[in-house]
Amino acid sequence: MKDRIKQVRKENKLTQKEFAEKLGIKQNTVASYEMGRIGVSDSVIISICREFNICEEWLRNGTLPMYKETTRKLETCLGQISKGDDDFIKDIIEVYMELDETSRTALKELMNGMIKKQNERGQK
Repeated sequence: MKDRIKQVRKENKLTQKEFAEKLGIKQNTVASYEMGRIGVSDSVIISICREFNICEEWLRNGTLPMYKETTRKLETCLGQISKGDDDFIKDIIEVYMELDETSRTALKELMNGMIKKQNERGQK
């Protein structure tokens, strides 16, 4: 797995520090993973797969394919956004992608709480 983790990092043109920040872990932990000094926890494996669109089976065992297939709808939407002139939406996506995993989780929890509140108001 150590070589596959390094491959993911290098293909995304990230330093160990940048890779670690995206996953919410320390740089020396990434170095230890890549040298095979320590095992990788399930939660970090899941984070790598989610963050970089990697198939878990590939990361764990080398079973192809490496990347998860993206849906055509998502590809279409992202294409429209990137070609469009709505800088606000582009900024939202860019800022979200720069967040660490903890911040992303907090944002998701906030949004889920807001949806719940809106649903409760609609039922009254």
